Amino acid sequence: MSGDMLGRVIKGRYKLIDEIGRGSFATVYIVRDTKTNRIFAMKAMLYEPADDGELLARFQREAHILLTLHDPHIVRIFEYGDESDLHYILMDYIDGQNLKYYTLTGGSMEPARALDYALQIAEGLDTAYKNGVVHRDIKPQNIVINSQGVAKITDFGLARSHETVTLTQSNVFMGTAYYIPPEQAESGRSADIRSDLYSVAAVLFEMLSGHPPYEGDTAVDIVVKHMNDKVPSICTIRSELPLEIDTFMQKAMAKLPADRYSTPREFIDALEKLQELIPAIPIDRQDTAERPPLAELNGDGKDGREQLATVAKQARLLVLSSNQAIPLTGELMVVGRHDPVLGINPEINLADKTVGRRHAYVRCQHGQYSVEDLNALNKTRLNGVVLMPYEERTLKEGDILRFGSVEVRFEMR
Repeated sequence: MSGDMLGRVIKGRYKLIDEIGRGSFATVYIVRDTKTNRIFAMKAMLYEPADDGELLARFQREAHILLTLHDPHIVRIFEYGDESDLHYILMDYIDGQNLKYYTLTGGSMEPARALDYALQIAEGLDTAYKNGVVHRDIKPQNIVINSQGVAKITDFGLARSHETVTLTQSNVFMGTAYYIPPEQAESGRSADIRSDLYSVAAVLFEMLSGHPPYEGDTAVDIVVKHMNDKVPSICTIRSELPLEIDTFMQKAMAKLPADRYSTPREFIDALEKLQELIPAIPIDRQDTAERPPLAELNGDGKDGREQLATVAKQARLLVLSSNQAIPLTGELMVVGRHDPVLGINPEINLADKTVGRRHAYVRCQHGQYSVEDLNALNKTRLNGVVLMPYEERTLKEGDILRFGSVEVRFEMR
């Protein structure tokens, strides 16, 4: 689905104003209800009769499942419909980021925060379980944390309900290799709530360690490790954690479903017991990690804060088409496009429609600058190379950045 969809009005009221995500067969947009001025998210799929009918069936199944689920930890759906060549699901717009963003940008989390998110995910799955729904694709990318710290499960595209017909592909590999339980890797049909809870534990492992429990060069390598390798010790990675967390992981990620927690409520009870142990543990906060004293950042005795401020004032982005110089004066700056309707005011405003409203980050840490793409539709390029979503790259004098069609040069003056 191309960018020319932006501006299209669905059902005479829902105007597509920005793209916020794209999957293999559907795209998620920010939409504005022109009748109420309310902002929603819309998952939309272009479909032609000649296309694979299974994709449409999967899309319709997701809508049907979401209409039956009502829980604060599951994305809320308001409407499902179609218009001409487009099928859509209208959902709550969640102002926040997915869990993968947090692990990529911040590494391991505070234990209390990670356990709280895992518990919220499990509470959402408890509602799904009571309605006979198995998600089958729990992963950090499908968990969005809103601005109030509430976790919400999204993307039920692979979900299965006891009331829906099993699709042809349900008996083959489905899910994401980093978080997939052994039985689901062998056959999607064998997945049940215990499979979803295994995936939640794998996500918790990543939140606590900064990386998934198993890694490899290919998806097959990773799946084989899920099937055969011992569950890694999280306490070996983070020695300040209580051994009870390792015990929890061994049970939650047992190879055989029968050896795991059998229901979300059992899983939640176990997490709550772990939460009772966490307050006494020193929390290694990202914002208080050891770093050189500011006074040591230069050798002439100047106060380090004065030096950082000086460095920030010397850095700038030069827009090549207009020679506009944009000073870089903060530690974390959003590159994007001002939108008064959505209240988006990026620190680095590039007034060009090819630039996303939140296109990229520019960071300054100890005088060193970097750029990170925020999964922008029109990509971020560094010296002609396209950055992967949420990939952070160090900047050096003279680097050419391209946000959409806007080219800028990074300068230190």
